[in-house]
Amino acid sequence: MNKGKIFTLFLWLALAVNYLLGFSIWINYFAAILLGIHAIEFVIFFKRIQNSNDSLFYGFFQTLIFGVLYIGALEKEENS
Repeated sequence: MNKGKIFTLFLWLALAVNYLLGFSIWINYFAAILLGIHAIEFVIFFKRIQNSNDSLFYGFFQTLIFGVLYIGALEKEENS
C-alpha cells in the first residue's frame, strides 16, 4: 500500500471520528462532498472498473475510499 492510500485511510478515520463526536459540522459537509465526488468518479470510470479483474462491489468500495488512487492503479494495470 502506497503513502497516498495510507494518508487517505487516516483522512477517512479522522472524518469518521469527527462525525461520531460532532466537532465540526463543516468537516461533515466536507466528508459528504468527498463521498459525492467519489461516487461521481465511479460513474465516470464505470467501464474501466467493470473491465478490471476486481468485482464491481470491490471496485465501488475502492473508488469511494481511494478515488483517483484506485483508478490510477487500474490504468497502470491495463498498460502492463
